[in-house]
Amino acid sequence: MARPRDPQRTADLLAAAADSVQRTGIAGTTLRPLAAELGVAPRTLLYHFGSKEGLLVEVVRALRRRQPTIAELLDDPARGAGDPVQRLVEAVAALWREAKGEEARPFLALYFELASSAIRDPERYRPLLLEVDREWGEAISAHLLGCGAAAEEARAIADALLIGYRGALGFALATGRWDAADASILALAADLRRRASAAIGGSGGSAEEGRAG
Repeated sequence: MARPRDPQRTADLLAAAADSVQRTGIAGTTLRPLAAELGVAPRTLLYHFGSKEGLLVEVVRALRRRQPTIAELLDDPARGAGDPVQRLVEAVAALWREAKGEEARPFLALYFELASSAIRDPERYRPLLLEVDREWGEAISAHLLGCGAAAEEARAIADALLIGYRGALGFALATGRWDAADASILALAADLRRRASAAIGGSGGSAEEGRAG
């Protein structure tokens, strides 16, 4: 009979592996060197995570949990002064400010590496990328649905917001042109305000577009 896994040992190994993978990237991670860095045998990692792919899945999930989420920001009652559209705009602006910080770069580099891997090997990596992005779509859709938007339009707004936000972020990280990306986010905020206001039948709050810069 197999010895049951120690949950605390698994959690400790996962935390250490997440730190390593965030430094080296997905492509640079191989089981034997990672195990040596963690001071364990490769079979120990296989015992706790099943395979290298299983370990990477758990690592990306763990790293995602370390990042601020749109759901947490939308739950902050201090945002938006009672206007649900303004709250959404301010939540996106807050995420953008976080993303511009140097401390966010290691995870963002890993995220876009995952996106590239999903293009090259969609069967292996696309489900993981979609899982990472799912929280965004679900949180924004739920927020708009709670304000009276139709389900189809709520999801369409969430998708458009994700596409625009990730596009601006990838452009800025790759080129260093944060000024151009800031302008793109401001335009995205204006479109978000217009579409969300129409979807829920509100006025859309103030004219200032979330102070994304």
